[in-house]
Amino acid sequence: MKVIIGLIFSVILFTCIFSNSAEAENGVYIPDHEYVGFFDHDGIYTVIAGIKNQENFAVVPTLTVKVNDGNKTFSSDYEFSPIMPQQMLPMKIKLPEVTSENPILESPIITYTKSENKFSGGYVIYDDTLVIHDDSSLTGKIRNGGEKIFEDFRVYALIKDKNDNILDVAFSDKFDIMKPGDVFDFKLMATSYIANDVDYYSCFSFGDDAIMPLTVKKGDGEMTFRYTANAWFKDGQFNSDETVLTLYSLNGFQMPVVGSFEFPTNSINEKYDVVLDGEKFEIGASSKDPKIKFSEQVETLQSIDEMGNWHLYFEVPSGFQGNVSISGFMKNDGTVAVPEEIDLTNLVYYEITGGEVKQILAKPNEASLHVLVDTQTDGFLMIKINEFLLRPFENDEYVAVTHMKPEILDEEKVGYIITDQFSFDKGKTITIPFSAGTEKIEVLGSYVVPEFGHIVMITLIIGIVGMIYFSKKTNSITNLFYKKL
Repeated sequence: MKVIIGLIFSVILFTCIFSNSAEAENGVYIPDHEYVGFFDHDGIYTVIAGIKNQENFAVVPTLTVKVNDGNKTFSSDYEFSPIMPQQMLPMKIKLPEVTSENPILESPIITYTKSENKFSGGYVIYDDTLVIHDDSSLTGKIRNGGEKIFEDFRVYALIKDKNDNILDVAFSDKFDIMKPGDVFDFKLMATSYIANDVDYYSCFSFGDDAIMPLTVKKGDGEMTFRYTANAWFKDGQFNSDETVLTLYSLNGFQMPVVGSFEFPTNSINEKYDVVLDGEKFEIGASSKDPKIKFSEQVETLQSIDEMGNWHLYFEVPSGFQGNVSISGFMKNDGTVAVPEEIDLTNLVYYEITGGEVKQILAKPNEASLHVLVDTQTDGFLMIKINEFLLRPFENDEYVAVTHMKPEILDEEKVGYIITDQFSFDKGKTITIPFSAGTEKIEVLGSYVVPEFGHIVMITLIIGIVGMIYFSKKTNSITNLFYKKL
């Protein structure tokens, strides 16, 4: 069975890379039979395809999609993630503005630029771990076989039927960081309305999330912001006092999706509220069931990044169609600042020998973590960490400084350079030695994320809790190396 499964997926991979080789002279192209437009189960016109790169270097493709919609022609340009040499990138675009009964999808126009090998060396492991399940989902493993770190990516694939027709494009959950040699599990899901027709997944690829910019008129000027979501947003406009932004949104999926917005910050006191007013599917409803009308304020998460931009997150219900009202915008009042410290004691996973941890504080303005300890003997502090919380310096190193109690006659401070981090899953564990009498251990990096108030608790839980499992299979002390300053 192992041999058969391996052979099947090897054939699939070979087909993705070398099919239609007569067209390879075009460099970057979409085969005719793999460029399809159709109305999905929600009645939204959708274009799916696989963009092939036959060049000997990585490219960033821009696709011009043209649809003849009765008396109108829609034309839009889309820039996609880098495609490695001799690989394919699955893509999917929704065009709700297409409404005629028989739209005509015109031939694609592709231009491209050279790119860095962003995901060079990343691949799906073709063995018996790559399995299609009874519900038509697929699980497997990916490996970073290159020499560079991959960040903020998903696994994409084409879903095909037994006649090799493209049914859809699938993508995995987002991976934050993947170091050379790392092996991660991934899962791809087929939507329920095509589940019975799925025969295989093909043309696996790594890619970025699409980030969509929007520019809206605000007073006498304009404001440009960005969003990432599987829902679609358009027609943004502010009210007369510039405190409320209203958008039209459409979620074509029969499942909730998360909208993530990035706004420029005008005041530290800005607090956004989101009201959805439109139609959605009831929980458990099928696409054939009528939608229900509703209007309600939804829960949100809010944070600020190192560039001073607000990040707003909220859920868009399945099948949602209607208006999104975001209130809480303010005029610039000069109060944009970050707190002096944030208590992370209950959010960071640690282990300690020779003492106990009393408190862990983030110091955003100092780009450091302060770990207050009570130590009786020499020992080690091991902290589960990731770059969302504390980023290393450019050479991928941290600096640790141990502070002794004043009454101890030994060195008052001892500094260490943490020169290697042993990875566990998506996180890392740094190990810091200390002497008996140490009362504080300071860990310095290039940046500490400055979320604040109650929001930091929610945001850090999302970003960190998934990474706090501390592997017992490896002794981190023997795999981490440090040297005195």
